[in-house]
Amino acid sequence: MPKKPESSLHQRVKENLPNVVITRLDNRVGLGLPDCLIAIPSAGFAMVELKVVSRGRKVRLSPHQVAFNLKHGMMGLPTWILVQYHPKGTTRRTEVELRLYHGKQVVSLMESGIDVPAVLQWPLAAVDWDALRSRLTQPYNTD
Repeated sequence: MPKKPESSLHQRVKENLPNVVITRLDNRVGLGLPDCLIAIPSAGFAMVELKVVSRGRKVRLSPHQVAFNLKHGMMGLPTWILVQYHPKGTTRRTEVELRLYHGKQVVSLMESGIDVPAVLQWPLAAVDWDALRSRLTQPYNTD
């Protein structure tokens, strides 16, 4: 059985963020709960929703995911949406991007998709995993 795109993204994150503990939160009880709880030693926890956009520019988020990220993001908590974006007509891996959005951006992200400026973004082939790791536990700042 082929892997779902989010499973492949989860595996990529897990392989490239050493020395952290990533717990996959697949459940049917806490609707809207992000996909991953990431424990970063000496820094704290972050919750990350994984999304893959392979058609169009829309990031598909359930109402529960929007509510969770909005509620926790507005409190300044480290809730994030990590989007792997495949631009239309992309055939090469070098054109795929990884974009990080804060939970506070969830409504804009749902409405405008990947046109919302990301907090951080990279070509998938050149992700700065140390910068991603560092950013996950920092408060969201629009400056």
